Amino acid sequence: MEQLPVVQQPQRIDQFLSKTLPYSRNFFHHIIKRWAVLIQRDSQQYICKKKSQKVLVWDRVYIESLKRFIDWGILQEAPAWSIDVCFECDDYLILNKPKWVISHPNSIWDMQQRSVVWWVYHYLNKQWLPSMWSFVRAWLIHRLDKETNGLMIIAKTEIWLQHFKMLFQQKSIATTLADKHAVPLKKRYRATAIKTPAAEDFLVTLKTKLPFTHQAPVTPKTPRPTTKDGITIFEAIVQETDHTVTFLIEILTGRTHQIRVHLSELWLPIQWDYLYGTEDKKWLQLSAVRLDFQDIDWTMRTITLDNK
Repeated sequence: MEQLPVVQQPQRIDQFLSKTLPYSRNFFHHIIKRWAVLIQRDSQQYICKKKSQKVLVWDRVYIESLKRFIDWGILQEAPAWSIDVCFECDDYLILNKPKWVISHPNSIWDMQQRSVVWWVYHYLNKQWLPSMWSFVRAWLIHRLDKETNGLMIIAKTEIWLQHFKMLFQQKSIATTLADKHAVPLKKRYRATAIKTPAAEDFLVTLKTKLPFTHQAPVTPKTPRPTTKDGITIFEAIVQETDHTVTFLIEILTGRTHQIRVHLSELWLPIQWDYLYGTEDKKWLQLSAVRLDFQDIDWTMRTITLDNK
């Protein structure tokens, strides 16, 4: 069994587990039902049988290897379907994630939702690939919102997984705009926004200052939102009509719903955004359309998504 960090404050066992490991509380409810969690208090050990069980300061918690719960039968339940591959080599591939497909399931029990993780599992003939220990996030270097389509990188070997993680981490920990720009990794999006009367003055100013950097806190509309600073760059206006404007956007931070929040706060909600706009009749008009990154041999590679 794996020993987890010593408990630092009293709380429910499912809360402690979800804060310590990258899985949801619902996931651990299933694990607890299978008697896979052990609590040690002083010199006594006992199996945790209730999700509401309280752990106290200095308790030690042990959990069975999660691989135990991932058997061949469960994997076979994962739905398979088609996703376009934009680029592939021996070390990684870049796919075009469709809209309304999640990047990864919330837990291994959420098997029936279409996800990028399940697609990769079938596409690569059920191989055990890098980071398989974190099964529901296996192979993913980054993610896209369910409503967003576009380019995603999938590592096929451990060395390339670490390479891409390093690039994303460098982007994340860089403290200045210059340092973030210097990282050889760029993600660009195409977003079509609704032109509201309140945005008229901003649009006039924006057109004279492109590329324009917008830096502001991002608080997503999620069950447990966390406010973090976000940096969004308006690089160009690629199309404009009487009612909409389409931007080419680069993000220097990867906050949840970052582009959607920032555009909404600037009175330019993305077309058909049911969370931050007023319309939900069709698909959200936001796509990840370009990736620029440095290979291990220091050459730069650009992958683009055709505008269809």
